[in-house]
Amino acid sequence: MKHQYVLGIDHGSGGCKVTCLRSDGKIFSEAYVPYPSLYPFPRWVEQDPEMWIKAAIEGTSIATKNFSPGDRENIVALSFTAPHHVAVLLDKDRNVIRPAIMWNDQRSGEQSKQLSEEYGERIYDITYNAPNPTWTLSHLLWLKQNEPDPFNKVDKILFMKDYVRFRFSEHMATDYIEAEGSLLFDISKREWSSFLLSLVDLDVGVFPPVVSPTDECGTISAQMSETLGLSNKVKIITGTADTAAEVYGCGTVKAGDGVVKLATAGNFTIVSDEVTKNDKLTTYHHLVDDLFYQNSATNFAAASFRWFKENFYQEFEKSLDGRPVYPEIMKEVELIKPGSEGLIFQPYLNGERSPHWDPLLRASFFGCTARHTRSHFARAVLEGVGFSLKDCSLQFSDKQLNKMRIIGGGSKGRGWVQIIADILNVDLEIPSCSDASFGAALIAATGIGWFTSLKEGVLSAQQVIDSVWPIKENQKVYEELFSIYQELHNRTYDLSHRLAQM
Repeated sequence: MKHQYVLGIDHGSGGCKVTCLRSDGKIFSEAYVPYPSLYPFPRWVEQDPEMWIKAAIEGTSIATKNFSPGDRENIVALSFTAPHHVAVLLDKDRNVIRPAIMWNDQRSGEQSKQLSEEYGERIYDITYNAPNPTWTLSHLLWLKQNEPDPFNKVDKILFMKDYVRFRFSEHMATDYIEAEGSLLFDISKREWSSFLLSLVDLDVGVFPPVVSPTDECGTISAQMSETLGLSNKVKIITGTADTAAEVYGCGTVKAGDGVVKLATAGNFTIVSDEVTKNDKLTTYHHLVDDLFYQNSATNFAAASFRWFKENFYQEFEKSLDGRPVYPEIMKEVELIKPGSEGLIFQPYLNGERSPHWDPLLRASFFGCTARHTRSHFARAVLEGVGFSLKDCSLQFSDKQLNKMRIIGGGSKGRGWVQIIADILNVDLEIPSCSDASFGAALIAATGIGWFTSLKEGVLSAQQVIDSVWPIKENQKVYEELFSIYQELHNRTYDLSHRLAQM
């Protein structure tokens, strides 16, 4: 019997990852296509939705280039993921009105403050989340107040993965977990909130119908079928937000499981069967029924390391003649003792999310002496991200953990994973696959009946390939440094705001 295949297509902050899953539960092929963000003004982060479509087409073509004609006919379903909070505004002709405001955009600080002061308690009661510059509601209020002409042209609003899926299937829908990321959706009733929509003068008809992540949303369009050389019978499965796909896809599927994510942003996430009421956390339904996942997130995790590499290792990278630069930087980092000889980095390169929710915070290095080299600074960046994640973890002091898994690009290097384990003082399991595209592929597979449930799907396809335990001596060093890190935040808070006002 010939194998069948499904594709999971994930649009992250920096590119599109495509994972092809075979019907025996094995990953058959993968592809990645990068694309840039746009930074037209301070604290703004935007992307052109057309880049997502081009990347999805190219990534799918690369992932399937070695398929025989017979195997290509056996690609039976696609599903999609992308970050929460990213709205695509469409006019009546279904043209994109303006670039999409990304989840890490910080322009809507004043609008978030306005929403909190006037309606914060009611918003939290409906959504289990508090207004801040990450949420779509804040973005839309900013647009209404600052760009009324484009805002008044809005006929439909789709979210990032839903827009890509629309271009693949010509079918409009979203899933309830994605909708929860808008701050316009009633999390208990699982419906759009007329009260929250009224805050930005939008009608419920502007938003797509809400379905389940494993529901079918039509089949691939004739145009996309021809472009990709796929059967016109390929089923399109709704999918969900990337964090939901990652939390599920790495195998955390019962209450008490936890996840640390080291990607563009960093997350500290706990799965539970009841919601902890805390307005510093973000709360969503889990893909597995009757569960939630709550997270506390730092804005610049692996993005901090990338920023440092791009600005301080340019000539070094050129000297490597195409060899990967990050492993070489890590060789330097591992020569530096834990604590970077007292050098501390605050990773607030674009404000900060949890637990501070402050778009005006500024990054800094503190404690520099004449002894410090570039390698010390590189290690301090990795440790600073770890301290920020520990800040995030303190919001879960009442939760008991069964296990903690670490995912994201930063988890590929054992050196950084060891730093995180030492700072958090937790055992970290490394799963065989942690990409949102893998979770999307499992969603597609479940949607077409390969598995009887999402839980069965991930437990049959996922495994732990390594574990990292904290080193006691390092943990003591980091515990003392973290207390200084916290006090540094408190003492530089006002200075960050004064600089931002300049």
